[in-house]
Amino acid sequence: MFVEANPREVLQGDARINHQKSKALAEKILGVVTEETDRLPLDLAIWPGEEIACAASFPGLDVVCSRQLAQPQPSRLTETVSRLADGRDAYGVFMHSAEDWTAFAVWSDRQLVRALSVSPGAGIIEEVGERLPFETPFWSGERPLHHAKNYPLPFHPLELGNEALKTFFGFILEGHEDDSCFDPEDVDIPVFRAVRNV
Repeated sequence: MFVEANPREVLQGDARINHQKSKALAEKILGVVTEETDRLPLDLAIWPGEEIACAASFPGLDVVCSRQLAQPQPSRLTETVSRLADGRDAYGVFMHSAEDWTAFAVWSDRQLVRALSVSPGAGIIEEVGERLPFETPFWSGERPLHHAKNYPLPFHPLELGNEALKTFFGFILEGHEDDSCFDPEDVDIPVFRAVRNV
């Protein structure tokens, strides 16, 4: 997400999507002409298929979901994010449940402020910048896995990823919601598919 406004307030409010800007955003990510084919609730839009981007441009907030952005080292996205953010702050959260992999990153003033990528198989893949307050309980052992002995990390990466989603955006995909969360099923995101010449 590229933000000027509070994502929670925008996504829970009645802000309208600018479809022209949304299409342009999808095309910048995919690098090809696209056509809008559908709309998906945010919880399903986060992991679109190949050559698909889910994108929504709201006043003060751009949301984009694409597998092309799911990099093991989020720092490698800095040039792309700086170009797309156009001076705004940017937040990214990436998760893959089959690998128990989570990564997230924060950019401000075109600079990477914080990036983390972890999985049980690879351990810490990347760590840049100071740890953020929401991470503390995970690294200090306050959020251990009780059902998996000898797990190679002091926490489950997907739990950390959901905490990042809640902190940055105001929703989670798995786990227990609290009063600060909104339901991502209530937010529809346009789906854009790459158009290929026949």
